[in-house]
Amino acid sequence: MTALGRIAQWVTSSPEVTDARRSAATDAFADTLACMIAGAADVSTRGALAAASQPDPRESAMCVDGKLRSPGAAALINGTAAHALDLDDNFIGAATHASAVLVPALLAAARIAGADGAGLLDAYLVGLQVQREIGRELAAKHYTAGWHATSTIGPIGGAAAVSHLLELDARRTAAAMSVAVSTASGLKLQFGTPVKPVHAGFAARSSVEAALFAEAGVAGRSGILEGERGFAALYGAPLADWPTEPVDTSAVHAIEQPGLFPKLYPCCGSTHLAIDAVLDLIREHSFAAADVAEIVVTVLRPNAANLPYTHPENPTQAKFSMQYALTAALEGGTVSMTDFEQEVVRERRSHPLLDKISVRTWSEEAERIMLDQGRTPHRVEVTLADGRKLDRQREVARGAVSEPFAPWEKRRKFSALTGLDDSHYDAILRLAESPNIDAIDRVLLAANETKDEANG
Repeated sequence: MTALGRIAQWVTSSPEVTDARRSAATDAFADTLACMIAGAADVSTRGALAAASQPDPRESAMCVDGKLRSPGAAALINGTAAHALDLDDNFIGAATHASAVLVPALLAAARIAGADGAGLLDAYLVGLQVQREIGRELAAKHYTAGWHATSTIGPIGGAAAVSHLLELDARRTAAAMSVAVSTASGLKLQFGTPVKPVHAGFAARSSVEAALFAEAGVAGRSGILEGERGFAALYGAPLADWPTEPVDTSAVHAIEQPGLFPKLYPCCGSTHLAIDAVLDLIREHSFAAADVAEIVVTVLRPNAANLPYTHPENPTQAKFSMQYALTAALEGGTVSMTDFEQEVVRERRSHPLLDKISVRTWSEEAERIMLDQGRTPHRVEVTLADGRKLDRQREVARGAVSEPFAPWEKRRKFSALTGLDDSHYDAILRLAESPNIDAIDRVLLAANETKDEANG
């Protein structure tokens, strides 16, 4: 049996869903909706709106601007908006921004499928696990080679999720994933440009359209992942050893381990371990930005490649700068949305701290061992002007499964990004009990009404 055939059998086998797994998926929906709403005005989202606003008779999906559009257009727009601020969750299991693909894709297909809230969450869990099954064999080498896995692995898991929502059989589910493989694209060289968020939009749209192609009878090769010219070989992992045993999530699901990493800071996830490490050291040793003589940050090679901007010239580049992120953290005690306003970035371009912060990488041998162990540690070494040397290594960032946000922190993030009161957040938390997705549409409409009132 091919790898896609094996995965498709699991997708259509009514995988076990627990209350804890649905609860975690609900948190992912709430977090992603907030990121979508906050990212609605970004230049990337405005571009997606312009590109996908042609009239279409299938206007069945609510967009972040409060308007109905076709499923593919809605997925493109909402996926772009979800990823626009780089505040959406990371999924280390596939090196993807999983929810920025899965949530918009499922929302786009929900009314076609006549889905209820529980069905939406269950399909999300399917898509996340499929990203994990593919990422397990591919993600590390693929991502290191320069591919943006959100827009390569992402749509394959997304196609499985939408197929599950549409109740496609195993043959057509495998077909949908095969179609999605042919849409896999997106280079990490686009990081720090407005194109990067559009990768999530492309992936969400591909997820929906691949499933609709399969539903209409279009099929590709079921063995497209394997072989000397298959997806893995061409995209950086020629030695991928695809399992043959059935997928088994009875003991643990991808949402439980390795789990999602919702973000506290609106910048590249490759900076978050270092930000947390610096803030840890400040709390323990009570120093200020003016006390810093030098900071050396050691990261994995893929993380270093994500952060090419030592002296960023605009907010988009600043999100992919270790120097800028740590400068913001040292100055303000955190990293927030205001740090990425154009005027703030312009003022910090000549900040002396930028030249005191350097990034280096672990040795290839050390990195190989770490990745084999499933570890991605970052180390921060701080030298202070008085000669003190401080050292902190971080294995996970705040928000990860082992260091989760408190319920009030999740609620605060939703409120801050959407401008909405607690009643809307509570309605999303009850999604598993909802007979439809009306609560989500109401959140999108209310957020737009709030923005209109604020703008007069």
